[in-house]
Amino acid sequence: MTRIVVGDIGGTHCRLAIAELSEGQRPQVEPMRRYRSRELPGLAAAWAKFAAEEGGELPRDAALGVAAPIEGEMLRFMNNDWRIPRHTIADDLGLDRLTLLNDFGAVSHAVSILGRDELIPLCGSEQLPENGVVTVMGPGTGLGVAILDQRDGAVRIIETEASHIGLSPLDPEEEGLADALVARYGRASVERIVSGPGLIDIHRYLGGGEWDPMKAGELWTAAMRGENAIAARALEIFIRCFAAAAGDIALAQGSMGVAITGGLANRIAPLLRAPAFEARFTAKGRYRDRMQRTAVVLATTEEPGLLGAAVAFQREHKA
Repeated sequence: MTRIVVGDIGGTHCRLAIAELSEGQRPQVEPMRRYRSRELPGLAAAWAKFAAEEGGELPRDAALGVAAPIEGEMLRFMNNDWRIPRHTIADDLGLDRLTLLNDFGAVSHAVSILGRDELIPLCGSEQLPENGVVTVMGPGTGLGVAILDQRDGAVRIIETEASHIGLSPLDPEEEGLADALVARYGRASVERIVSGPGLIDIHRYLGGGEWDPMKAGELWTAAMRGENAIAARALEIFIRCFAAAAGDIALAQGSMGVAITGGLANRIAPLLRAPAFEARFTAKGRYRDRMQRTAVVLATTEEPGLLGAAVAFQREHKA
């Protein structure tokens, strides 16, 4: 058995845990500890805090999923100020072996081993294809997207930045929203809408006024409970844009399956199963029939990024 540290380092939180690996078995991830990124200066500080709370010395092997492109000398986040020196991180943290990957690359590794009871059908075919391409995506502080390619038992993960493609408005209301995003940010990307903070931008566009980004969760709660009519309307637009983008990305990636993941997606699961989501997902003109056959499922397992990081280490190091 091998013990490693697994991490899911996102725009809002840094999640760390210990995982136990046994060859040929699913990794066992212990309860995670979560740290707010804005309350700590960087990964080293979170690592030290985690070590102290775990009671001392940590394993010298780790797998870290990072919400940033894994390229260049410095890993830079789109949604917080942390910077991670890519080539010295193992030495900086006192590690002998490190698997470093994009956070949705890690999530895709998790999806590849989930059981059918952990993948709830939303629309289309009820099961993901055993062979071929699956799009893995999920909204959070940003929108993560990756490709899971399974062929004859072999698994290949392709990390992408597909969330940053341009938003494609499909009606006058969405065109106005896109114009508002361009005026505010200089560009309207899918992630500006299909993410946790995206609801704030839609709410503002509908006349709801400014909203504290640190209290985005309260707006989501009000929207889902119907306590705020403008927020509820914003959530309807969010679902439409999410569905349209998921269909576009699936077509672009050539996938016949889409796995939607994450805590936010699980909170809005009833809306993802509703006809409005399926209608927008499948509204692809001559490719409507293909989209109706494409499996869309919701991954319900908690902390897929941590599980997937452990799976990625297991595959890389044959642990």
